[in-house]
Amino acid sequence: MMLWGKAEKRQPTHAQRLFRGLVREWLWIGLLLLPITAYLSMSPGLALNNPLYNSLRRVAPLPMDPRILLVTIDDSSLKKLGQWPWPRSLHADLIDRLSAAQPAAILFDVIFSEPGDPTRDKRLADAVCNAGNVLLPLARDDSISYGQSDAQMLPLLKCAKGVGHINVEADSDGVVRSLYLREGPPDAMAPQLAWLAFAMSGQPSQMPGQSEQPNGQDWHRDHAVRIPFIDPDTHFSSVSYVSVLSGEIPPEQLRNRLILVGATASGMGERFVTPLSPLAGTTAGVEIQANVLNGLLQGRSIVDLPRWLSAVMATSWVALLLGLLLYRARYALWMTMGCMIAALVVSALLLRLGHWWPPAACLIGLLLSYLIWNWRRLSVILAYFGWELARLDDEPKVLPERRRAPASNGDVLQDRIFALEQAVSRTRDTRRFMADGLECLPVATLIADTQGNILLANRIARDVFGNELVSQNLLEQLVDLGYPPLHNGVRPALSALALVEFRDIHQRSLRMELAPLLPAEGDVALGWLLSLTDLSKEREAQQHRETMLRFLSHDLRAPHSAILALLDVHNAESPVFALIEQQVRRALSLTESFVQLAKAEADGYQFQPTLFAMLVMDAFDQVALIAQLKGIHLVHDLDEADEGMVCADQSLLTRALFNVLENAIKYSPSGTTVRLRHGSAQGWLECRISDQGPGIAAKDLPELFSQYKRFDSAQGSEGLGLGLTMVKAVVERHGGRVECESAVGKGTTFSLQLPLLDDC
Repeated sequence: MMLWGKAEKRQPTHAQRLFRGLVREWLWIGLLLLPITAYLSMSPGLALNNPLYNSLRRVAPLPMDPRILLVTIDDSSLKKLGQWPWPRSLHADLIDRLSAAQPAAILFDVIFSEPGDPTRDKRLADAVCNAGNVLLPLARDDSISYGQSDAQMLPLLKCAKGVGHINVEADSDGVVRSLYLREGPPDAMAPQLAWLAFAMSGQPSQMPGQSEQPNGQDWHRDHAVRIPFIDPDTHFSSVSYVSVLSGEIPPEQLRNRLILVGATASGMGERFVTPLSPLAGTTAGVEIQANVLNGLLQGRSIVDLPRWLSAVMATSWVALLLGLLLYRARYALWMTMGCMIAALVVSALLLRLGHWWPPAACLIGLLLSYLIWNWRRLSVILAYFGWELARLDDEPKVLPERRRAPASNGDVLQDRIFALEQAVSRTRDTRRFMADGLECLPVATLIADTQGNILLANRIARDVFGNELVSQNLLEQLVDLGYPPLHNGVRPALSALALVEFRDIHQRSLRMELAPLLPAEGDVALGWLLSLTDLSKEREAQQHRETMLRFLSHDLRAPHSAILALLDVHNAESPVFALIEQQVRRALSLTESFVQLAKAEADGYQFQPTLFAMLVMDAFDQVALIAQLKGIHLVHDLDEADEGMVCADQSLLTRALFNVLENAIKYSPSGTTVRLRHGSAQGWLECRISDQGPGIAAKDLPELFSQYKRFDSAQGSEGLGLGLTMVKAVVERHGGRVECESAVGKGTTFSLQLPLLDDC
């Protein structure tokens, strides 16, 4: 399981720290929970195991072996033969009757511990000796020994095929579920009476259960087994004592049968509470012996698994769930229920195979794992919610909040619910604010996901596209609107769209702008914000401006040029013609300034990679004659090897350099020098043009680039104050800046800074 990904030197988020803390805490909980489960598995008195055993035994009850036959001392026998105890000669007669039918064994669940009439006792002993297959029970009179029979009863015990104990074990709830196949004083242990009958059936005589060495106590027990009770709705085959004694039962019914003789009459003999009691009442001792013998005959005696093995199985099951909860937390309930059901199924299967694994400790461990996991996970979630909600509460509020009083005091869950309610309310208000703000934007605006599916669109966007935009794809809508065709018919991603101005199918000029919507933390776009600005009116105004510029640059120049030609012919005739020529030339200069300023402020720039040295040379060529006529020396530091490249509109940037150089020449006295120096650093090219003119007062510098501004230092020179305005407009449209340093009487330096070529 990859919890933290690849090893990157990145600070873990708060959620990751909380989860890692949960993992460490879960490991400590596992180290505590597994020993508890093992301890409960090795505790024999865990009460929950008893009802689980009863229920699982009823799932697969044991069938009855047909060789078992009960001869019951029932109420009808007592009615006909008189009250108990009966003369032992009656038992002798019964044994003779049974022996004559040749049964496999006769098991008497009747204790003969005290002597009676000597003649009748001898009669019984003779019958037992003649039969040769009678088994008699032993009675335990105290905690350290079996009852010692009187000397008169010794012949009876010696003639018996075997004597065994009939003791059973009651659990903590008083229900008899088990017994020991051997128990007694360490030096005189007796086998269980049903085991003796099983041994006489001719089957292998390996005693089930574990043999244990005597531990020095006065009473030793081993080979513990659980009694495999039959279904409570069925009963062993049985006949009445008196019917056998009177000869009503045919010998064929008794031949080769394992016959158990015992009391079932009300109020007679010991009766025990067993797992059958809720449905069948208490169980007589002879019926318990029959169930034990039935299990032995079918090889289905139930033996408890060793405690260490039970503990290993239970802890393994719990450890499996602990790992699954950490790996697949979302299926916690189903995994817990699955593990609990699987544990019960395994216990039932083992029980059917003759082994009892008590699953209560495992079920308790699984349930505790689920409860503790959900408790700790909920605590981590609440802590994380509290941290995130506190962060959200500390962020600047977009809108005023509608706060309400908390629902409770001191309840963490209630406080978190209240904070979450506030956060949800704030989110809804913010979303409403965004939707309303988007609707009121003056341009067509849409929000799309990363696949281009439109999520939101304002009113103007719906008007532009002219249809319903819900559940539409943005790229398809743009193509339908008239966006330039896609390359090779392949639809690109939104991030690859060219941000161009295009004419749509309605001949509107639309400019598209696209911006990614980024999350609060991260740089992967969650969606895209697209806007379409209708520039139809601006383009119409630009067209009118271009028409006006053409008018100014051609239609007004033509008549002025014609006037100048006529004046050249008649210039010597009158001084008036010279004045007229001066005014006409001034008008032409004014027209040229207006045209150049209009071009500088227009959008029709044509940028291309350009050598800056080439622009400077062009500008120097244009001002060379002016400088020569005035006696100004022009100097620059450029050479043919200079490779400084800029992205420029060549004509406009050359004109801007011309204007600065012309101003420097115009305001410098004859015999001085105008110097151009350049350099580049950190992606910028700087051009400095210095003169030795009268300079500009400090108070005039802030207004130097304003239109129509003329200062005291410009007295005596012609101009309208538009040249530097045009320079500033051109340089700024090239992404640069222009500055001026000057002092009165010390000359002036203009600094033009342009970005070096990156991508035109």
